[in-house]
Amino acid sequence: MKRVLVWYMHPDPHSFNRAILDTYVDACKSHGLEVQVRMIKELQYSPHLEREEYEASLDKQYPAEIKEEHHWLRWADAVTLIFPLWWGSFPAAGKGFLDRVLSYGVAYELNGETPVPKMNGKKAAVIYTTGTPPDVFRQSSQQRIEDTWKHEIFSFCGFESLPFLHFGDVVQTTDEKRRHMLQQVRDYAKEQAAKL
Repeated sequence: MKRVLVWYMHPDPHSFNRAILDTYVDACKSHGLEVQVRMIKELQYSPHLEREEYEASLDKQYPAEIKEEHHWLRWADAVTLIFPLWWGSFPAAGKGFLDRVLSYGVAYELNGETPVPKMNGKKAAVIYTTGTPPDVFRQSSQQRIEDTWKHEIFSFCGFESLPFLHFGDVVQTTDEKRRHMLQQVRDYAKEQAAKL
């Protein structure tokens, strides 16, 4: 059974992102995937990567709470991030989570100054929302933002990027359109299961 780790980054447990999460998890399970969800907001530790922790990571020394996240990262065949796009990126706690969990010695290493990816063989997917209508977002910054995730995060660590799923205009859209979006999430999970 293939295993999917979900990093859920929305701080509001009643948001549309939560409906996306629940739909995605149910769909993954219905297609034979084992799923582990990490709710970033509920993890009780600082999202700040302090200098001392970074320096210790160079010797492969990590705090206990980060070791637990490393366990789930190693466990997974694929990682899926679900979040709202705020100011062109993840919510702050999600970014801090990535800073701490995609650690030196676990997600990557260096050979001199050359990065050595450690997540080879794993896949990464993103489901994200914006308040901006999809056509406006597509014409402005979508490609640049997605390229950053693909190359500066996933490829750097060795993940194979799966297609991203974006939903725009989620704040002002209709319930009917939201239901259609959730069907797209189900279809996305089915496609992802076939690629694992």
